Amino acid sequence: MKKNGRSICILVIFSTFFLSCCLPSSVSCAGVTEPAGTLPTDGAPKKNETPARQQESPPLTLVDINQHINELPKRLIDLKQILEDTVDVDAVRSRLPAMEKRIEDFSWQVNREKSNPSLSYSQLAEIAAGLDVIKRRLQKFQDQVTRSLDSLSAQDKSWQEEKTLLKEWKRQAGRGGSEQLVLAGKKKFFTTVNGALKQLEAHLFTLIELSRELASLDARLYSINTELKYLIDDARGVRFEQTSPSIFSKSFYRRIQPDLVRSVGHGIIRAVHQLGRFFRSQIGDVFLSFILVLVFATGISRSGRLVEHSNRWFSFSRRPVATSIFVFLSLFLLATTVFSARHLATGIEGLLSIITIAMIIRLSGILVDSGLRSYLLLPMAFVLILSHLLQLFHVPAALVHLYIFLISSFGVLWYLNIVFRYRGKLSGGNLLLLHLAGLFSTGIAVAEIAGYSAIAIYLFRSFLYSVIAALDFWFLFLFTQGLLELFFYRVPLRVLKKNSNILAKQCVPVLSLFYIALFFLVSLVNWQIYPTIDDAAVSLANIGFSVGGFKITPGYILAVLLVVYVSFFLSKMLQALLLQEVLPRYGAEIGVQLSITRLVHYAVLVVGFLVLLRVLGVQLNKLAILGGALGVGIGFGLQAIVNNFASGLILLFERPLKVGDMIQVGADMGEVKKLGLRATVVRTFDNADIVIPNSDLITGQVTNWTFADRHIRVKVPVGVAYGTDIAKVLEILQGCAENNPMVLNQPKARALFLAFGDSSLDFELRVWIAEFTDRRQALSELNQDIDSEFSSAGIEIPFPQSDLHLRSVDAGILKKVRPV
Repeated sequence: MKKNGRSICILVIFSTFFLSCCLPSSVSCAGVTEPAGTLPTDGAPKKNETPARQQESPPLTLVDINQHINELPKRLIDLKQILEDTVDVDAVRSRLPAMEKRIEDFSWQVNREKSNPSLSYSQLAEIAAGLDVIKRRLQKFQDQVTRSLDSLSAQDKSWQEEKTLLKEWKRQAGRGGSEQLVLAGKKKFFTTVNGALKQLEAHLFTLIELSRELASLDARLYSINTELKYLIDDARGVRFEQTSPSIFSKSFYRRIQPDLVRSVGHGIIRAVHQLGRFFRSQIGDVFLSFILVLVFATGISRSGRLVEHSNRWFSFSRRPVATSIFVFLSLFLLATTVFSARHLATGIEGLLSIITIAMIIRLSGILVDSGLRSYLLLPMAFVLILSHLLQLFHVPAALVHLYIFLISSFGVLWYLNIVFRYRGKLSGGNLLLLHLAGLFSTGIAVAEIAGYSAIAIYLFRSFLYSVIAALDFWFLFLFTQGLLELFFYRVPLRVLKKNSNILAKQCVPVLSLFYIALFFLVSLVNWQIYPTIDDAAVSLANIGFSVGGFKITPGYILAVLLVVYVSFFLSKMLQALLLQEVLPRYGAEIGVQLSITRLVHYAVLVVGFLVLLRVLGVQLNKLAILGGALGVGIGFGLQAIVNNFASGLILLFERPLKVGDMIQVGADMGEVKKLGLRATVVRTFDNADIVIPNSDLITGQVTNWTFADRHIRVKVPVGVAYGTDIAKVLEILQGCAENNPMVLNQPKARALFLAFGDSSLDFELRVWIAEFTDRRQALSELNQDIDSEFSSAGIEIPFPQSDLHLRSVDAGILKKVRPV
């Protein structure tokens, strides 16, 4: 984590430095613009320059004219293909009447809501969602027409130039030459060019007429949206007014009449008829969806055999039908509500939401803790399903308010029960969700008691819909994580299969960010801050601030985070692939493997850094400015950093040190644990990590005890008393070396008589051992063996002795020490 954090900081610092050096002052989120006073280049003609002063083009030869005429059939074929690729005007116009009818229907609904004394935000939001669908389809048609107009306009300009070329031929023919050939080519050329221009003119006229029709519909749609926005603002203001009597007042219960029960029955009948009409009209889609769910469920069930039981995907494979239905409905609702691909009626959407909640409860039995499922998910699921049924059956407002009050009161009691029963046992997200549920239950109950029914419905509906979205995205996140585990586990690469769980966990931040962003957008709609997802996304995209003419928006921030994360993710994958699969096949040493993977890591980061610059809109051709700035920075303050960086590259390529080597720098000795581009980490035998700048290792003296191999010679000094048999001592020392299992046979051990010391005869036993780190243990064992053998042989190991000679002593002192 420290390494990644340091690398991210360096990447962000360099990105900021690049932006400050490479971005022109007129850069904005739309791109790079030239200064207003830019002068034309020398090679371009000036505006005020007359044609006579411009350089005259060289005359065309008859060969050029003939070759040009022969190329015309190919150009006509290309033009025909371009005309066929343009938008189908008849197909678009065939869809416009239905679109006009829907726009008129929405206009009628908006006018009806204008005269409605009690504005309903949910109905207005439903109208806004429907208008958003039409707006997207209309925008799609307009984009197609615009692209076709651009393409045909370019073709028309090109063929008009051909007509100009015809005039040039005529001028050349008048000056002399083979006029007959020119005139023959002229006739054929004239016919071809005029025919092409007539086709282009007809298609352009049709496209322009269609563009005007679409613009008229767009203006009508814009007018309705403007009126709708004013109504939505009014509906937001109504929710904070007292719109009904208190739940404890008599006037409230006078509203509950027997007719309400009959209206509930009529609502149920209408809902059943509506669902019946929907399924009859969509019988083909329903049957196809049923087949897809069965196929998907079969695949999920069989895929459970392909993974280990510890994988998350195995849990989903135990509930294949529930998983397939949940995923299918979740993606369908996501497409209709988030991406506005299709607008569903409220009743149909409610029914699909009920089925989705039921599947979530079914899956929670194997994915969620039993206590959380029993005390949190099941009560919430019951409330969610019952609330959707009330909305589906169009239950009268009085009964809805009574239901909301009862549910909120039950929620307060449930909250108090859980808090006192599990005091001190809940923590984290579970405790936060519990407190939120208790807080909203209390607020809703108080609002109903005070008569603020609009705000009570607003809180109740928004909170419940947010809970639905949270559960849906949470289980989709778990499903996606399990799907990634399955993918990595079944990819025919051993390194991916071996690290499937780790790779899936590495993808968790990106998945979390994606689903959190979706949940945030959906919550903005659920809490009625924006009527549609599209409005919420556009508003958030426009939020930002400018730094030096560069506008920073949430989109740019997400793009930067994504590029940085993908760079580190790819780097880790490549390092794992090299360390576990590629490099071991070639028998490379661990130090070589680490050096190569380190270089690959920095290479991927450099590529990611360049991609990040392109994402931010930095012009890479202006890196020369950055080079000059870096040169100044290196000269003043970055010299030591660059010196260490260059020394790190030398260490990686020349490899005087490797990870695992035992080195000595000054008085410190230890094992090399990490070779970085800036510094090297050495761990001493006291388990202390020493960070040594790479420049010190290059310029200073370093002792590498294990550069060639890890064999080391151990010297054992021994002293014996004068008069001891020297041959016997040498024999004992040689025997101790030969009997020790840590001593190598080659090179052979040697016992030497070195010198006559002050108090002893000095010997030394020199042996070789296989591992540097065992030298202390080998020395200890040899000392013990030598002491044992010397004691058995009666050989004395002397200690230093000194004789003191007194030249003069005071008579008084001499008298005291002289024996009586």
